[in-house]
Amino acid sequence: MILTKLTPAALGLPVFILLLLLLLTALGLLIWQALRKHRRHRECQPGPALRSRKTTTLSPEGENQLLQTCFRGLSYALANETDKAVAEFVKIASVDTTTAEIYLALGQLFRISGEFERALRVHRDILLRPSLPETIRRQTFFEIGLDYKKAGLLERASKTFSEILEREPDNRSARIELAEICISLREWEKALELYRSFPDRQAEKHVIAHLTTEIAKLKAATGEHKAALKIFRQALEEDEKCIDAWLHYGDSLLETGKTKIAFEAWEQAFELAPELVGLVIKRLRKLPEEIRKTAEIDFFDRHLEDYGQTLKFKLAYIDHLIEQEELDAAGLQLRKIMLASSGDAEVFTLVRKLLEKIRQVQGEQSPLYLELIQDFFSTQLRFEKPYQCRKCGYQLDLMVWRCPRCNRWDTITVR
Repeated sequence: MILTKLTPAALGLPVFILLLLLLLTALGLLIWQALRKHRRHRECQPGPALRSRKTTTLSPEGENQLLQTCFRGLSYALANETDKAVAEFVKIASVDTTTAEIYLALGQLFRISGEFERALRVHRDILLRPSLPETIRRQTFFEIGLDYKKAGLLERASKTFSEILEREPDNRSARIELAEICISLREWEKALELYRSFPDRQAEKHVIAHLTTEIAKLKAATGEHKAALKIFRQALEEDEKCIDAWLHYGDSLLETGKTKIAFEAWEQAFELAPELVGLVIKRLRKLPEEIRKTAEIDFFDRHLEDYGQTLKFKLAYIDHLIEQEELDAAGLQLRKIMLASSGDAEVFTLVRKLLEKIRQVQGEQSPLYLELIQDFFSTQLRFEKPYQCRKCGYQLDLMVWRCPRCNRWDTITVR
């Protein structure tokens, strides 16, 4: 069992440890198989072909030590001490130099720990072995492609995965990796071609829609809005729930003078994801002054009853009230939100904006100005913790020398 794409950056730590555990379990099975082979080697008279192989015969004590090494490596991995875990499994791999599967797993551990050159060296060495099974050879080429990718050598990785696809057109994993490289390089056309060639294209329709949208954006950026509109429609035909396509489709419609249809496209995006209301309001505020105010008022009038209880919509509505200089109403709504929650960056932004507007219109001595400041300091800052554990992130009010969550010493520091 060979696992791929295991990186702490891409995974949350608990998931990373779980997948690493699975990898090490597979490695343990390989070691067990190697031990069985060693037992058969002792019990049978080897023929000429077997004598030529560099296989170490282990005593029962040696087998026991090998298993202990495996468990030590597993313990280090679970303690997130990857370097020590790798060192233990290097010892295991050195016992039987003929077991390619162990070296494949070892190369993966090197890659996980960020030692990309060592991972490449291990995987390249596997390819030099005579009589290597074809399944192992194909897997090794794939691992080399991942090594290149994780090391940031995208051109080499792309070439490796392309070569794999030439030999194995149905290799889904290689096709996905190559497409992801194209996406990271913003080569949208190449990535789109790869995703469209999937046999189960329907399962990838949301990705195809996003890639098509990116191509349409490039057209719109150069002023080719009619061409962009056509491509945006293709994206929506792939996935009518693609919010990005609806938003930018509305942008291009507006550029071609189709204001009413543009509003409808933005409304569709809002209906799909009401929590992203800010993206719609941002567009309404770019409209010409003569229609901007009316369009924004109409938008909130139509949706306030249905969505007025959701936090993001409330914040957008408060921002709207500030823009309309309905300061008392904005202050009332904002103070309610501050009493209910704390720490939201958008709340901080709105408080600053409202205070500035009040200062301009009513002055710094107005009751609303003073009450808003008092509420801000009494609600938004009361849950801030001055100390934090460097290891697990736990926050505390008081300085202690042992973290109450992860139980490590000397990890508490000032935030």
